[in-house]
Amino acid sequence: MIYVRQRSMVSYVVAPLCMALLLCGIFGIVWLRSNLISLEYGISELEKTRLDNLRETKMLMAEKSALLSLQKVEKTASLDLGLVFPNRTRVVSVKVRDSGPIPASFKTGQEKNEKGFSRADGAGGGTL
Repeated sequence: MIYVRQRSMVSYVVAPLCMALLLCGIFGIVWLRSNLISLEYGISELEKTRLDNLRETKMLMAEKSALLSLQKVEKTASLDLGLVFPNRTRVVSVKVRDSGPIPASFKTGQEKNEKGFSRADGAGGGTL
């Protein structure tokens, strides 16, 4: 006669529970690993964006310095706005005396008022 051992109620519960726990553990490890890989891809995309932003910042700084260079400003002022550097013969220096400023003009024979200034209505000549 063959002896068959009686299994207890605990063995019917423990074996499937261990198998379910083992499967959940394996799937949990796979899920964590896939999330880690997706986070690494996200980090690499953010690093690429950061490098692109740094490159763009450097390009904008170079463009700003090119636009603000003295030659560029001088060229824009002379070509677009029609500004020119003054001729040395037409520069007039005004000196200040204790009694007041000295009137400056290109013509010497002008009518002056009691304070020593030329008339502002243009009748006195070529005042500045």
